Amino acid sequence: MKYWIPGIIALLMIPAVQAVDYRLAHSPTLQLEVFIDDVKNSNPESWCMNSIPLRITSAQSTDTNVLNDFLPRVGNLLEKQCAKVAQLLWVLTDKQGNELASGSASKSQSWKVVVQPAVTNSSDTTIPPAVAVTSPLATQDTIASFALPQGCQFRTYWNSDLSDNVVFVPSSEELRCDANDLVQGPGTIITQQGGSNQTHSVVFYQGYPLANINTDNHSLTVIGANAQRLILGASDSFLVLPFNPQSYAWAFQGEVIIEMTREQAADRAAVSQRVARANETWRPLVTEQGISLIFRLVETLAVDRVDPASGSYLSVNDMAY
Repeated sequence: MKYWIPGIIALLMIPAVQAVDYRLAHSPTLQLEVFIDDVKNSNPESWCMNSIPLRITSAQSTDTNVLNDFLPRVGNLLEKQCAKVAQLLWVLTDKQGNELASGSASKSQSWKVVVQPAVTNSSDTTIPPAVAVTSPLATQDTIASFALPQGCQFRTYWNSDLSDNVVFVPSSEELRCDANDLVQGPGTIITQQGGSNQTHSVVFYQGYPLANINTDNHSLTVIGANAQRLILGASDSFLVLPFNPQSYAWAFQGEVIIEMTREQAADRAAVSQRVARANETWRPLVTEQGISLIFRLVETLAVDRVDPASGSYLSVNDMAY
């Protein structure tokens, strides 16, 4: 059965009991096909992950600009079938299978195409061009604090316009108060949605509920938190955790920001070292399988912007966790 998206994408839902490479989408106009390789079948249960690798074949254009409108549509379609997808890692090939380009796209950036720079000779010292900071200013939301029965405080964004907000943090032996009486440690948040309770596993750090990471025994700095995202810092790299209003927690989806001047980034070996160092810092904290890290290099963290990586001049993909 085919579901046609006018002029651009035809989403194919073809049963493939023994399929190896599942054709997810097809654009007759652009002559593009999108595949998820090495899956059991076409059912979302076989390929739905936080980070989904895509192979895109082009029978016409070899320019990545052909993906600028196409890939966000694919991302939007995937969201409807796989609610937890946060990142796409794509490879563009020609019909013969020759790789033309690779890159990523993240839900937090509305599936905007990010192209991985082509590998060049290690002696290349070209300075990456500057990229303007274009993201709008982040909202200045008040983060509310709530007292728990054991005396600790926990913090989250609270939308006072919603009259049916119900949030409960059960007591546990693993939760404790830090020196500032903020709750710390692994726990759960119970929310009420549509008359039923939903339980969300989190770890509390300085009172903030975080998902998909474990901060235990790690010295981290909360750079900023609002209704859009929370930023965690360690050394010269940062994690971005978008806010999830369903769980009242900030959930890591794979984005790591590295501060590095463009002049330093002209040395590919130096870039590799910085990425490896950031990977060693953050990878042990990731608890959710299927998350791939994407390292976005910036000259200065745009802490006051919706996208703190706005102005990123280089992105480096990681292998799936």
